[in-house]
Amino acid sequence: MSFFKSVMDSIKSTLPKKYEPKFILTIWLKSQLNKDWAMYVGGFDVLSVKVCDRYKAYNKRNAADIIAIAEELGKEAHGWGFHYCESVIDAKREAETAAGLCEELSLSGYHWNAEKQWAASEDPESNAIAFAETFKLHAPNVKLFANCFSAPVTKEMMEHFDYYEPMVYGTRISTIASKFQKRFSSPSINGSKRCVMVGTGRKNPKNPKQAWGYLRSTGKSLEQHGLEDLIPNFKPTYVNYFRAGLVGKEDIMVEPNDINPVLSEQVSAVKYILRGSRNA
Repeated sequence: MSFFKSVMDSIKSTLPKKYEPKFILTIWLKSQLNKDWAMYVGGFDVLSVKVCDRYKAYNKRNAADIIAIAEELGKEAHGWGFHYCESVIDAKREAETAAGLCEELSLSGYHWNAEKQWAASEDPESNAIAFAETFKLHAPNVKLFANCFSAPVTKEMMEHFDYYEPMVYGTRISTIASKFQKRFSSPSINGSKRCVMVGTGRKNPKNPKQAWGYLRSTGKSLEQHGLEDLIPNFKPTYVNYFRAGLVGKEDIMVEPNDINPVLSEQVSAVKYILRGSRNA
């Protein structure tokens, strides 16, 4: 039996692994959610809620409510927060706050959202490493995502994070496709660490012919690819949609627009395509 098992394990190791990304729905303000929002999160594997602003907890009561619903629905609960990390000292202090909240709220993942303040600091790499090391010291079992501005990200920095989760936004399908290609080629990071944060497909208030994200491809070339092709092609480990709620009087969680279906249907469509590609 042990010989048979070793043979089977050897065979399995040579077979191509199934690509099954996890889909995250990031929530900012509970007040902007539809009263029946929990009915519209089908297909998502994770709910991520804002819990932190630099050194302070963010609306912890509302976060706890959303986390409780995630648990009721059988979904993972993650947290996220805005971080400045303008120095090593600041980064360590911010990490201690974030890690403490993750432990208190029983979160399995945390998304370090560091943008212009961190990027403009004197040493972004050292500050990021200080955050990650301190965070892991206090919350070693919580997955840590570098959900940050992409320009300062380095291979050395990413050795301290579990995942790289660049923001890939745009109002043109070609812009999003080109950003996918760029973010997935530099810096040199293990493919299993690569994730992506995308738009929800809501309309662009400044141009109703555009949307912040596209599910469907408009042609065969890369610059015409929507998420239905970009996700299978680039294979991010997690796909994170930011953000759920009302924006410009439009709630893409609840109602579709003339460019994209509702969020849950977008996720279901991608999962359907991935199932088909595995069976091909």
